[in-house]
Amino acid sequence: MPRRLTAVLVSMAAGLLLGVAIRLNATLGEYVGVLESSFVVHLTGTLFALLLVGARLNRSVWATLRRAPRHELTGGVIGVLMVLLANVTVPQLGVALAVSLFVAADLFFSSVADHFGWLGLRPIRVSPQRVVGLLLVLAGVLLVRFG
Repeated sequence: MPRRLTAVLVSMAAGLLLGVAIRLNATLGEYVGVLESSFVVHLTGTLFALLLVGARLNRSVWATLRRAPRHELTGGVIGVLMVLLANVTVPQLGVALAVSLFVAADLFFSSVADHFGWLGLRPIRVSPQRVVGLLLVLAGVLLVRFG
């Protein structure tokens, strides 16, 4: 299977998992509280990640990590904030509307970031077709909300 097709399929699988995870996390938040559920979610994720990579965590990994720019280590903080925000919004909006808003906001930000080459990536200019795609995303959010 070509690498690009594999990447597309993996991205779609990640999107499916995202919807399930958001719902599970929000439900857990209703049981134990949004802060507590975020902690439990990330603790569980940390333990699972440790199970997956524990044997590969050798001295060279830690030495390389020490050389990484400190801002590159903030993804975990962003992950905690994302779970907290989802835990607050999903019970109010439902999974479909919350995820459609998350995805729309992400696509709009990502398009601007791509256009200007933010976050260390090569610039990808916003094309007229991309603008149409973003407008369709906005229309999709409106249909999810009012449809």
